Amino acid sequence: MTQAEFQWALSIFYFSYVVFDLPSNIIMRRWRPSYWLSILMFSWGVVATAMAACTNFAGIAVCRFLIGVFEAGFFPGVIYYLSVWYTRQEYGRRIGFFWSFSSLAGAFGGLLAYGISQIRNDMLKTWQWLFIIEGVPSVILALFSVWYLPNKPETAKFLTEEERNHIVKRLATDAGASNDHSWSWAQVSSVFSDWKTYMYMLIYITGTSALQGVTLFLPSIVAGMGTWSKPVAQALTTPPYFLAFLATVAIGWSSDKYFERAYHMISINFVGLLGFLLLMFLPEVNIAGRYISACLVTMAVYANVAVKVAWFNNNYGGLTRRAVASAAIVSVGTIGGVVGGQIYYDPPYYFHGNAIAFACLATQTVLVIIMRFLLAGENKRRSNLIEEKKELDIIKYGGADLVGDRHYSFKYVL
Repeated sequence: MTQAEFQWALSIFYFSYVVFDLPSNIIMRRWRPSYWLSILMFSWGVVATAMAACTNFAGIAVCRFLIGVFEAGFFPGVIYYLSVWYTRQEYGRRIGFFWSFSSLAGAFGGLLAYGISQIRNDMLKTWQWLFIIEGVPSVILALFSVWYLPNKPETAKFLTEEERNHIVKRLATDAGASNDHSWSWAQVSSVFSDWKTYMYMLIYITGTSALQGVTLFLPSIVAGMGTWSKPVAQALTTPPYFLAFLATVAIGWSSDKYFERAYHMISINFVGLLGFLLLMFLPEVNIAGRYISACLVTMAVYANVAVKVAWFNNNYGGLTRRAVASAAIVSVGTIGGVVGGQIYYDPPYYFHGNAIAFACLATQTVLVIIMRFLLAGENKRRSNLIEEKKELDIIKYGGADLVGDRHYSFKYVL
């Protein structure tokens, strides 16, 4: 494939991902998570395995598009699924632990790619073995998950009746007036008349542009630092991803401990901004410094995700609004993946790619500051409402069935 075809093969995944995020979460909200998540996992595993048979750009592009269709519902689906089980202050470390495995997969992916490159076999080429070995486990795990995964606390068979009641009660207490398990299309549409949705979309898309740029081109960035072979460069991506795994778990835990999201995002973003600056301006002969910089940016762009996901999930009340908001924000935000697939166009040092990623992360940091200021202002406004205006606030948003997190007693997590 040409360089242009390679970049489009990377980016086409995100077009289908963007389109199918929201429909997938609506299906999951209305159906059993154990069935839907397993179907998605099984389908992308089959397609990933089938990619071993591709022989041209068209075949790769079609498979990448289909993987986008099936993977689209998984991440926002898990975001919503975990919120059904845990309170808002418990959520950050759980989503952090879940998301950390994406970076751990990147770490093992580098080692796996290096190991597979050493396979000497006349039946299949190295890249074909890579697709098969990475696709088949998803198919097997999907068959296991369909019966193992519980759907919700109220029906969880591994809990006693007393434990189920306890979990349901504490979740209801945490949600307060926004505790709502009903479904309606009016609740769906209410997400799109909420200003928070569009602010979180902007925060997500700017972060995803930097994240996916680094993810897609980290092997190339590392390869451009020295004269090592491609398999060695692939193996050298393992330490940055492992550090990202540790950082994601740590910041998820910390953001829950202090029940705070925005300052955690700003802090980790400063680490990333420093890393991009060093990648841009360190001398090319300073290989160790540039490699450490790559570790810093990988840590930052991955750890960033866990906190922002916890933040927007915490600030939508009611199961339907939360499910739809999660999918809508991730869907539009994933457009950043298309951007990220195109920004690293200037090998071997990628000055312009790093500069664009730096600008995206800097923009996100400014947006986070603005968002925190707006949410704090709204919390203060609600605390000062007189009784007459409290009822008017509920009416303003369509009554008790639609108000959700806009209820005067709901306090936004900052």
